[in-house]
This record gives sequence, structure tokens and C-alpha cells, in this order.
Amino acid sequence: MATEAHDTATQALPTPGAGPQMRMVEVALIEESLTNPRKHFDQAKLAELAESIKATGVHQPILLRPLPGTRLAETFGFRRQGAPLPAYELVAGARRLRACRLAKVAEVPAMIRELTDEQALEIQVIENLQREDVTALEEAEGYEALMKHGHADADQVAAKIGKSRSYVYARLKLLDLCQQAREALREGKIDFSRGLLIARIPDEGMQIKALQFCTRTDWQGDAPGYRECARHVQDEYMLRLDKARFPIADASLLPAAGSCAACPKRTGANPDLFKDVDSADVCTDPQCYRAKEDAHTALMVAEAQAKGQTVIAGQDAAELAYDAYNHKLKGYKRLDSAEDSPTGQPLRKIIGKQMEAEGIKPTLIENPRKRGELVAALPNEVALRLLKTVEGQAKASKAVAAEVKELVKTKEAKALEKAKARYEQAWRDALIDRAWKAINTECIVPLFSLDVHRYIVLREIASLSADDAAALADILDLGKVAPHSALIDFAKATASPDFLMLLVIMQRDASANHYAHNRPKNEGLMLVSGVVFKDHLDALIEELQAQAREQYLPKPAKPAAPEGASTPHPAAQANPARGKGKAPKAKAEAAPKTTPAQAQAAIAAALRAAEDQNQAPAAQGNEAPPDPSVGDAPAPGGLGGAGAQDGAAVEAAKPLKEGATVRVRPHDAGPKNAPYIGQTGTLRYLVGQRRDTWRVAFPTGTARKKEAVESFNAAHLEVV
Repeated sequence: MATEAHDTATQALPTPGAGPQMRMVEVALIEESLTNPRKHFDQAKLAELAESIKATGVHQPILLRPLPGTRLAETFGFRRQGAPLPAYELVAGARRLRACRLAKVAEVPAMIRELTDEQALEIQVIENLQREDVTALEEAEGYEALMKHGHADADQVAAKIGKSRSYVYARLKLLDLCQQAREALREGKIDFSRGLLIARIPDEGMQIKALQFCTRTDWQGDAPGYRECARHVQDEYMLRLDKARFPIADASLLPAAGSCAACPKRTGANPDLFKDVDSADVCTDPQCYRAKEDAHTALMVAEAQAKGQTVIAGQDAAELAYDAYNHKLKGYKRLDSAEDSPTGQPLRKIIGKQMEAEGIKPTLIENPRKRGELVAALPNEVALRLLKTVEGQAKASKAVAAEVKELVKTKEAKALEKAKARYEQAWRDALIDRAWKAINTECIVPLFSLDVHRYIVLREIASLSADDAAALADILDLGKVAPHSALIDFAKATASPDFLMLLVIMQRDASANHYAHNRPKNEGLMLVSGVVFKDHLDALIEELQAQAREQYLPKPAKPAAPEGASTPHPAAQANPARGKGKAPKAKAEAAPKTTPAQAQAAIAAALRAAEDQNQAPAAQGNEAPPDPSVGDAPAPGGLGGAGAQDGAAVEAAKPLKEGATVRVRPHDAGPKNAPYIGQTGTLRYLVGQRRDTWRVAFPTGTARKKEAVESFNAAHLEVV
């Protein structure tokens, strides 16, 4: 009986009816189950388990059953040559068995039980559900196998695993995912909740579109949240049946789809899956919904054409749409929309009876933005003719409908309103025309009065930038708080708004970065400065550039003396004639530099002189022309300021420079500077954007604070 001695499979089989057995079983005799729900095995963790088995063995026995006869042919055909025939089928413990094979362990502890296919499958499903790393898709596949082979329904499966029916239904719904969505779920690109949102969409193409939305990432690499995905799916792939334009209970409308009330794709057909949707009458199949809309439209078109009505549908209807906001139509007036009526009532209420009297039937136009809707409309010329007809009837007879009376009143009110608007604009236009003619033929007095100048400068100040307003407030010594308001108050009070306008013009174009298309750079600044300084402008600009260059640009390095050159004797340096008996010529004393205050006074004087010259009678005899350097110019301290100073005084004034001793002139000082009037101090340095404000130090006579420093306008200081 050598054959029996070597038949390990027969020896390993348990005796039928003997009950469960515990024994060590050769790994080579075990075949894995085809119904095991577990499909994914982490190879890294499997390797760790194999190392543990090598070190300490298998601590938990696996569960086996005798190999079913249905698998004998299959296992024999794929058996390696020389390998023993398998005798057992694995029911539970796939990871342990695979780890044993990696660890090359010959035997594994096992419990052997007689089990039917249904019993084995139930054990596999329930055992796998107790794992922490089981995926939702593996759960779904296990439940499906249990229901299919174990002849159980969802309620029975839920009872066996200790879960709710909605839990089982939600997992089973994942099986409706297309292959691309299943792979995304397995790979972790989407989680169970997003997978369920996509699985509820019955069309594969739309599932793929929804998957693309749920897996897209922003610039930070973040995917949309669950709420955003749920809102997208409901907005794009679910349609409310209570707003459908077709009868949802009509099974004959689309025979292949049947009635919406009995459709399994309606949310109310499976409330456990659609707890997040607030209505039971929501269609989850947009394609079927649109098909029913088209079928309903076709039916309405056929009925209208049978009655002799004109119907415009499809692309022809789409070409008539021109207003996306209120769905207006080119060349047509809608009968049931108040937007196309001259009153607040739809056209049908106004001209409906006249249409019936004349036998006019409306044209039906498919709404290109609301599928399944036909809009009743009339051509524009027909609608206008009917409106005129009912309007004439209302004027001829009082026995008309209230809507017609409202039409007449509305038209009369609109006509009156239009006439009033024309009247209000007409007399203003005529006034401009009459005034312009008078300006060119009759006016002999200056028209740019102070009030006109004030109006202009107030408008200009209102449009100044914050920086320009702050600069002007600094020049005028108005303070730095709320410069716009301070300038407006000053413009309303000053006696020289025209001078203030010149200052605004210069400030607007004073930026070094000023640019105007096809206009000269700093045009306003150069225009006003040219009027003031005339031929001296270029020299003044050079002088001011030299001052700025000296203050802001780096000094050029002095060249080193050449080797071998000797330094001249001091006497020779002082006398270039080198002892020829001629005294050196005295250098011409440099003219004092023009201060900002003097420049401002010169501007005012020149403009006042120009104005006087334009208004004065012609000079007689040998009378000299007026000197622009003298006159009643405003004080140099600012436009309209106190302390007038004539041109001669400007010429004779000593220039202000750092370190000079100055006295504060009497002026309209604020409470801060009033105590310093008449006091003597030392000039420290210039401040302010236009460099016309000085910091002056006054001795205090106290040990703790030797001096006080305050700011003063150059016009309020004199050198002593």
C-alpha cells in the first residue's frame, strides 16, 4: 500500500462528522479561497508579519475547510509539477498564510471545519469587516457576495454584521461606480463620502465628469471639500421633479423610462441613500429628464401646429434670444411677460380681447434657456398695431377694460415726463448759446471774477491726490491734518483764488515722474513759471538745480596731484600774477539766491502787474510803464497772507541761510508760534516739500532744556 503511504492529502482530511479539528497543516496543502473579500494586501506590512513569524511563529490559527470538489480540477490543472495536491481551502487568515509562505514556514496551526459555500462566505465577510484597514469597496463587494450566494437581503446582512440598513445600502451603492471612479477610491484619491456622491449618478460619462471635479486641485494642491462636491453634484446632476414642465406621472411620454413616480432613480425610491437631499421628488438622471422635456416639447409643438399656430423651435428659436437676463426675443413681444408691456400688466391682458376679435393666434417660440417651455408671442409690428387699436378705442369710449385705461394713462404720463425732460435741458442749452454769443460781442468787463476763479479752484482741489493736497497744505502752512478740508476752507476764504489756482496748476505738474501723452513734461509748472519769470526762467532753473545738486548728489572726488608736482607757495596761490605788482582782481560778489518766499512774491507781483497793464489806459507822454517788481502783491508768506512786502524790500532782504540769526516778524500766528513773535533765534535747516519752511532754535535758559525748536515760514523771518 505504498500509494496510501504517500497520499498526504487523504491522510490530512478530517473524518466526516468528527467536528472541528486543530492541527498543524502543511502550507503546501492549502489553497486560497476565490470568494475572499480582501483583494488588497500591503506588501510592507506583509513583510513585517513574515519576519515576526520567522522569529516567534504563528500565534493565531487560520481557519480551513476541506477543499470543495468543485475546485479539484482547477487546482490540479495549475499545480506545479511535483507539488502535492491541495487538500484544504482557506476560509480566514489570508495574511498569515501569505506571510508563512514569505517566511518559508512549512506548517501553520489551523482549525479545520466542515463548511458549506454559504457558511464560508459569511465567515469571510464578517471576519474581514472586523479588520481596521478594510476599504469601503471591499465591504461592498463582500456584502454583494453574501447577498448573492447566501440568499440574504440587505436587512439580513445588516443584522448579521451589526450595522444599520442604510449603512449596508450606502456600501452597496459604491458598486455602481464606473471603473475609473473605483480605481480612484482604491487609490485614495476620493474617500467613501465623495465616492457615494458619484455612485448616485446613473450615467458613466457624468460620473467621470463629477470625478474630475472632486479630484481637481487648486494652486495649493487642495481638492474641493465634501460640501462643495455635494453642492456641485446636486446642482449639475439632480433635477427637481416638482418643477418639471412635463407631467411626471405620464408613463407614455417616454415609454422606455416610464413614470417618474415609480422610477428607481428618484430620490424617494431609496431614501436611505439620499438623506442629504431635502426632497423625495428629485431626479438623479439628467439625461432621462432632458429626454422627457424634449418629448413634451415635441408633443406641444405637434398640438399647436394641428391648431394652425406657428411654432419656432430648435436652432431657429435660439437665434431669437438676445437678452439673457429677462429672456427677451428679437422681433417679438411676449404676451405673458410684463417686461414686454408698456404697463405693469402683461400684453395678453391689454390686447387679448382684440386678438380674439381679429382671430389672431400667437406664435409659440421654444424658450432657448428653459427646455420644454413654449413662449406665446406676437411679432413687434402686430403687437404695436393692436396697442394702437385698443388705445383708440379707449379714447373713443369709456367702456373699456381697466388694463386698457392703464395703458392710456401710462403712455400719457411717459409722454409728459419726456416733454419735461426736454424742456429742462432745452432752456439750459439755450442759455449756454446766448451767453457765448454775448461773451464774444457784448462783454467789456473781465469775466473771470473772483467767484469764477473760486469755483474753478474748488473743483480742482476736490480732485487732487492725497500727496498733492498734503504738499499744498504744507506750502500754505495749513497743517498736516485733513489737508483736503483745509485747502477747501482756505479756497473759500482767500481773497486771491486766482493765485491759488496757479499754485494748484503748478503742483499738479510738479512731479519728477510727471508724464502726459503728447504733452510737454511738467507743462503746468513751466507755463506758470514762464509767465512769472519770463526770460529769467532758465537761469533760475539752473540756480535751483545747482542748489539741489549740492544738497542731494554725491560730491565728485578731487583728482590726486601728479607725482613730482610741487605745491605753490601760498602767496603765489593768492596772486596768479606771481609778483608782477598787480593786485588780484576782487571776485564779483555772488547775487543772493532767491528764496521760495521771494519767488512767490515775484509771481504775485508779475501777475498783478500784467493784469493792471491789461486794464490801464495807454501811457501818455514820457510816462514810464509800471514796474512789475512793485505793487500790492500778497505777502510772501503765502496766498492772501498778512505782512505785505514790496518788490524793493524783496531785493534788499538778506538771504536766509543756516546758522543765521533771525527775528520772527509779526504775523497771524497760531497759539503754538505766537509766543515767539519778536524773539531772536538761530536758523537750523529747511523743511517742507517746497523748502520754504525753516526750523528755528530759541534759547530757553533752563539747564534741562537748552533750546526750543519750532517751524516758521520764510516770510515770517528776517535776518538781524
